[in-house]
Amino acid sequence: MKGTPLNDQLFEYIVHNFAENERTLLEHMAARAQAAGMPMIMISEEQARFVGVFLRAIKARRVLDVGTLFGYSAAIMARSIGAEGDVISLEFSEKHALVARENLADLGIPNVTVRTGPALDAMQKMADNSFDFILIDADKPNYSNYLKESLRLIKNGGVIAGDNALAWGKIASTLTNDDSDYASVTAIQQFNQAFAHEGALFGVICAIGDGMAIGVVSK
Repeated sequence: MKGTPLNDQLFEYIVHNFAENERTLLEHMAARAQAAGMPMIMISEEQARFVGVFLRAIKARRVLDVGTLFGYSAAIMARSIGAEGDVISLEFSEKHALVARENLADLGIPNVTVRTGPALDAMQKMADNSFDFILIDADKPNYSNYLKESLRLIKNGGVIAGDNALAWGKIASTLTNDDSDYASVTAIQQFNQAFAHEGALFGVICAIGDGMAIGVVSK
C-alpha cells in the first residue's frame, strides 16, 4: 500500500501538533537571513523535528552539518544533542557563515563551530570515525563525494542523512539537459543509487520534506 500524499493541510496538521517550536525557531532565524538577502533553502519544520527525534534516539554527541546557510539545521541539531555535544557546520560562503554565527549567538547556542570554505576540502582533513551523525544538505553535484567522505568520517553504528532525496519530485524522471534542474537532479539520482547500493549502509528514503535518505553504517 502506498503512503498518503502530504498535502498542505496534512503538513500544517503535523507542524501544528509536533513542530511548532521548530517553526518558531525557523521564523526567528530566517528573519536575519532574509534581511541579508539570503535564499530560503533549509530543511522543513517536520524534517527538523524528525532529525531531532533521531539524534535523541541514537544519543548522538558529535555531529557534522554539511551545508550551513543561515544555521537552522545546525541549531536544531545542537539543541538535540545538548550542550555537552558538538556540531561542526561547513559553509562555503563567508557571508552566509557570518549570518549563521550571528543567529547562533543570538539564540545562545555555543556548541556549533561554523567553518568556511569548500566542504569537501574540510571533510578530507578530518579524522576517520569522528562523528555519530552526518547531514548532507549542500551543493548537489558534490553529494556523492560528500557521501564517500561521510562513510570514512562516520563511526560504526552512526547515521548518514541526505536532504532533497526526492529532488523536487523529479527523482524518478528522465530529464534532458535543457531542464534547469538537470545537473542537480542527476547528481541526486547518482547519490541515491550510491546510497542504496553501499554495502556498509542500511538505508531508506523517508518521504518528509523533499525526501531524506537516511541510513545506519556498519563497518
